[in-house]
Amino acid sequence: MKKRLEVIMAVLLLLGAYFFAREGVHVVDSLKAEKGEVCIVIDAGHGGC
Repeated sequence: MKKRLEVIMAVLLLLGAYFFAREGVHVVDSLKAEKGEVCIVIDAGHGGC
């Protein structure tokens, strides 16, 4: 029973971190949109087939 409770708590912790991180991304994106900042990412293309 104790092991099951620990697993449930771990899953809830990870889900909470996931949802808070998503909300943080939306906040940062909206702040950048208000300032008009643009980010250009250049990918070297390493890794794939």
